[in-house]
Amino acid sequence: MALPYHRLLRNEVSPRGYVILGAFAILTGWMVASVVILSVQRAIRTDPEGTMSWFGLLATNLSLVVLIPLSMVVARYLNRQAPGLLSSVVARLRWRPLAWFGVAALVLELVMLGVIKVGGVELLGDGGTGVAPDVAGVIAVTLLTSTFQAAGEEYFFRGYLLQAVGALVRSSVVAVLVTTVLFTMAHGIWPWQSPALFLDRFAFGLVAGFLVVRTGGLEASIAAHAANNVVTFVFAALTNSVGASLGAKDAPWSLVTVDVVKFAAFGAVAVWLARRAKLATVCDLPLVAAELPGKRLV
Repeated sequence: MALPYHRLLRNEVSPRGYVILGAFAILTGWMVASVVILSVQRAIRTDPEGTMSWFGLLATNLSLVVLIPLSMVVARYLNRQAPGLLSSVVARLRWRPLAWFGVAALVLELVMLGVIKVGGVELLGDGGTGVAPDVAGVIAVTLLTSTFQAAGEEYFFRGYLLQAVGALVRSSVVAVLVTTVLFTMAHGIWPWQSPALFLDRFAFGLVAGFLVVRTGGLEASIAAHAANNVVTFVFAALTNSVGASLGAKDAPWSLVTVDVVKFAAFGAVAVWLARRAKLATVCDLPLVAAELPGKRLV
């Protein structure tokens, strides 16, 4: 029977409760890796409070990139999932759709920047002045690693966690809502602290989760997340507001409104592109990894 993306972690070989164990295993591995990476970074160079250098941004990005291999390893060896099924229902990333989604997301990000500049929309903090002293380094790190950092978050939240909830609950709506709440909480923003910023994070998570189910893979959510982060930090480097962007605890409603409209617009465009490309949204492949002859999967 063909199954939708959010049900691909459930199989007859691995107990359903292992998805909870798997989520904690990934989190534990991520925390250990983050401590090591960020400790090395701080031992070499400590950024003044409220600021972020290219080196600090690199360490932060690398600490999130590790979520990709961690999610894949746990899904493969704990949950016995066939390789590639975290990426999409066809057991791999679909590169051409990913590229088209990326172009659409980047265009919408640039349109949003134009609206912000023309409309005088308030930015985070004071929007910064001048350029960052290490602007070239920040832009280089952003272009080289922010896409992978965004993919790391997507593989965990819209990949493993979405499928983990889907292994326990049949409803895709419940799976998307639960992972959206967890994604928003992971960013350390609560509705009573900043309703606007909470809504911003929640809206992105909701659209990203919806797209994963509707397109059958992570391509659209990775593209949206990567485009958002790349444009945000390139702009922050050019306005000396990298620290404010990364450590934001509040956001103006005008900026959030533009952001939410952008997310919704991308969702509509991505669904249209997926239909045009006739992307598969259900999986009829084996859900369990095949054992090698003479070897037992452990």
